[in-house]
Amino acid sequence: MNYHINTGLIHEKFTTDCECPLCQIKKAVEEQFLTEYLNDAVTDDDTRNEVNAEGFCFDHYKKLFSRPNKLSLALQVSTRFNTVLKNAGTPTDAKSAVKTATALKKSATTCIICHQLSIAMGRYYIGVAELYLKEPVFREELLSCKGLCLNHYAELLNYAKYAGSKTKDYIKDLTFVQERAYERLNTELKWFCDKHDYRNRLKPIGTSIDILPRMCEKIYSKELND
Repeated sequence: MNYHINTGLIHEKFTTDCECPLCQIKKAVEEQFLTEYLNDAVTDDDTRNEVNAEGFCFDHYKKLFSRPNKLSLALQVSTRFNTVLKNAGTPTDAKSAVKTATALKKSATTCIICHQLSIAMGRYYIGVAELYLKEPVFREELLSCKGLCLNHYAELLNYAKYAGSKTKDYIKDLTFVQERAYERLNTELKWFCDKHDYRNRLKPIGTSIDILPRMCEKIYSKELND
């Protein structure tokens, strides 16, 4: 499955009030894959072969199951399940038992959606750097955002070279945005803690009211209600 990035999505999420634009992009891309793997992908032979080879992780199985199209999921799970059993073989001695055990355990660690999502996000990391290089307006969007989660900040640094002649400026701006976010979050965390002092009981909690859920996204790239 070929996935092409949507530069409009980058602009949209970098101008959204959130703790990490890349987390928001990932959610949107994941949503597209979840929809595809319960619709068009079911009738595509190449995609069905990929599902048979990799299956779905627990998280994506759960997300697919939560949707109305249970038949599409059942058809893919059926062929995947039988592929796993066939590839694992029937153990007849200690050596083949270990081989079967290894195959069965491995079958629960692969996921076609995780695989495709990883490829797509890699293209978005490149796309963000290329937008910085080519579109001056994107620099302003980057500087105006509230920073990134730790994982996506690291990923953008890993792909920083794709900003070409502006790589050093790109890294400098990424670092500035991130360090500004750290300072803001630490201030909010401190006030959340200080607010529990009885002397501050009548003072407004302000933006610190939801600091812990936002810190979860900042640290783990996940919202608490995921």
